[in-house]
Amino acid sequence: MPQRTHLVSRRLRSRLASAITLSLGATATVVALTSTAFAQPAPEPAPPPGEPAPGEPAPGEPVVEPTPVPPEPEPAASTAPSDKKPVSVKYDKGFILETDDGQFEIKLNFRNQLRFEVTKPLEDNAQFISKFSVPRSRIQVEGHMWGQEARYKLEFGMGDNGSFAFIKDVFGEKSLGGAWLRVGQWKRPFNRQELVSDFASSFNERAITSEFTGGGRDIGVAIHNDYEKSPEGLEWIVGAFNAFNGGNDRPKITTTCTADAMTGAITCANSAATTVPADWSPAVVARVGYNHGGIKGYSEADLEGGPLRFAVGASYKVDLAQLEKGTQASVADNMSHGAQVDAMVKVEGFDALVGVYLMKLKAGDAEIGGLAQAGYFLTPKQMQVAARFAFVPVGDQTLLEARGAFNWYWHNHAFKITTDAGMLVLTGENGMGVSDKPDLQLRSMMQLTF
Repeated sequence: MPQRTHLVSRRLRSRLASAITLSLGATATVVALTSTAFAQPAPEPAPPPGEPAPGEPAPGEPVVEPTPVPPEPEPAASTAPSDKKPVSVKYDKGFILETDDGQFEIKLNFRNQLRFEVTKPLEDNAQFISKFSVPRSRIQVEGHMWGQEARYKLEFGMGDNGSFAFIKDVFGEKSLGGAWLRVGQWKRPFNRQELVSDFASSFNERAITSEFTGGGRDIGVAIHNDYEKSPEGLEWIVGAFNAFNGGNDRPKITTTCTADAMTGAITCANSAATTVPADWSPAVVARVGYNHGGIKGYSEADLEGGPLRFAVGASYKVDLAQLEKGTQASVADNMSHGAQVDAMVKVEGFDALVGVYLMKLKAGDAEIGGLAQAGYFLTPKQMQVAARFAFVPVGDQTLLEARGAFNWYWHNHAFKITTDAGMLVLTGENGMGVSDKPDLQLRSMMQLTF
């Protein structure tokens, strides 16, 4: 019985505590609400009859609208010019990076040739000479800057024929309105086949007439009308270069040896590789031509196809020989001259190139060389056959070149295999009464450019 009484007492005490807690919470709520009510400002008394309410104009007074406060202006965007321009990328016979406004462009090309060749001289006991080689591996960069009227080009040879790397082309040019002023190093404008790119030929190499005419690149300045793009109608260029013969695109290294007077020891040192001559021997080169039908006059093989197109041209160069007679009888005798005429025809997959060259070095006799070459696509833009014949004088003899070619094009000149076979032979007898026998040659090359 006492235990039950104790349990009831505990329940009563618990209920009593809960009631007290609820009472205290209600009291606190009432006090808080009352305090808030007393804290509110008392309403203003109503105005006497006939008097305006506070903030309202008296009868007869003009209504004055409050002056609007203008919103604070947004911070203005900066109008200062920026050199940062968005750039787009595309591919068109090379990777092209160009700003959206077209003011700047750079085009990148990677060009390679991989070759196997075999040579067999027909002299007694002569052995086969065979080799693999990389005749050309190059990176080319070209484009325009600050608009279409300023252009540039850089072509870098990465060890042609296993040699050291060097610059092939580097020049800048500015439009003069109908003409271009070019300064730098590039192919001298003499001999059409010389102006055909190494990567746009139907054969593994140019004809022997290229060396006969002193082809190659040189450093100089010229004015032209975009002659390399074969403009419809007239093309022309005139320029001044370092020397009469080209080839100065490949740097020369000279070796100087000295002997110690006391010990007799000989020490040799190589110069730095350079394309710059010790002294300028100015040569003037000029070329003029005519193009018809939209021909690509500086690319062999009729990959374009279509009706008759043709190009004709003539070039002249003269070595001014510092306008001094030197060891010759007169200034005129000390000057060298070169002249040539050429023509190219393309029609429905057939192409032909001919050239005649005359060279006169100082007081020596004039010498003549010639070239005839033709090609035809057996299947449109894919399987081609070609033939070449050329001759140049070598002393009292004549060097002849005769070759045939079979080519397969996958993507025009960009991806192809070029195979040619033929011979080189000196006609007549040398100074010792000995006749030359032909050298037979087979060359096959894969070309990959992109």
